[in-house]
Amino acid sequence: MSVRFRGEHWQRIDDKGRLSVPSAWRGALDAFGDGRLVLAKSVTAPCLTGYTMAEWEAFEDKLRALPQSLPVVQSLLRFQVAGSHVVEPDTHGRVLVPPALRAHAGLSGPGAVVMASQVARFEVWAADRWRIEIARVEAALPQLRDELAAHGL
Repeated sequence: MSVRFRGEHWQRIDDKGRLSVPSAWRGALDAFGDGRLVLAKSVTAPCLTGYTMAEWEAFEDKLRALPQSLPVVQSLLRFQVAGSHVVEPDTHGRVLVPPALRAHAGLSGPGAVVMASQVARFEVWAADRWRIEIARVEAALPQLRDELAAHGL
């Protein structure tokens, strides 16, 4: 069984780069038995992707099984894996987002941040970028509905 992240959580990042993990997610992580998270640059959007340690290790295992000489694998390793960071919530439930990851995602503190669930992982967005992304998705909903229906959703 794995942790499932749910919901859209508006949080704040402070001037030191500390971000509070939503309390509902902390409870799920505690129940799972490992509160560590991995933060990495998203390969699909200008945000961060967060993983439980177990999800990240499963992702690494898949990567290890691929031919390391493939250019796409090398690019992923250099962009996402090399820049990833293991973070662990402090006693107040905050994680420290490293400066390079904050820069990639446009997170400046103090400021508003959106932590958006993706079921087995989550995304961390600067609030202004999140609003733009949601507007883009809403504009594309008719097409997205057709594509999702074709996949049985």
